[in-house]
Amino acid sequence: MKSDILQTLEYSKNIIISPDMDGFLSAKLLERYNGSKVVGTYDKNILCLADNINPEDCLFVDCDMNTQTFVSIGNHMRVLNDNMAELSFNPNSFFEVSKYNEKFPYATCFLIAHAADLEIDNIEKGKMAFADSTLKNMESYSENMIKWSSRMPHPVVDYIIENSNEAKELDRDVRFEYMQQSFTSKRYGKTRYIETLNTAFKTEGILFDELKTGKKYLSDKVGINTLMRYNRDIISYAEIFSGEYSITYNEEISWT
Repeated sequence: MKSDILQTLEYSKNIIISPDMDGFLSAKLLERYNGSKVVGTYDKNILCLADNINPEDCLFVDCDMNTQTFVSIGNHMRVLNDNMAELSFNPNSFFEVSKYNEKFPYATCFLIAHAADLEIDNIEKGKMAFADSTLKNMESYSENMIKWSSRMPHPVVDYIIENSNEAKELDRDVRFEYMQQSFTSKRYGKTRYIETLNTAFKTEGILFDELKTGKKYLSDKVGINTLMRYNRDIISYAEIFSGEYSITYNEEISWT
């Protein structure tokens, strides 16, 4: 798994991230690993970019893209034989996980920390525990998390599995500071959405090019039959619950 992740990370040092805690942490880790720079964000159906950026030349991080032209690394449950690019990495696809309750239970930043052998300080540990509610998942999915921990050994994974009082306190501190996972809101108009992200990049110390443009694509929630019928027309998708999927079509819609 480690070598496959590293191969995906080699695709590009220009990265398009999810605009949430996991995406921001992944960006910080990739900057430390190979000097990667954020040039865009993608949030299921909203794509924002810096000037003169072709997303096909970038690596989508903490995103699960579903087209041969967009290479990505993400952690959502996938169906077998979808349209994921050959160079993309997803742990559930790698291990051919077919049951939702056995899916990868950590955030994408854990994959990067494991593959790149990065040291994680206490502040980052707290944020990683908070990202995608990873530490909280120990309450209901501890058996599955322990199973996955053997597949990606790393001190920060051990930190989650130990579920110590210190880890819980750090997680609470981060939750109190950030309150929510996302650094922006889909309820904002385009201008405010982009401005909020640029401000967040500066505040969080992310290496980035200023975002200037944004597009919104048609999205829907569907069952497995619709997902498979239109699979080649879907930019990205994620399983929300067992058998229910959030999908994004390659069809741009108005966004002001």
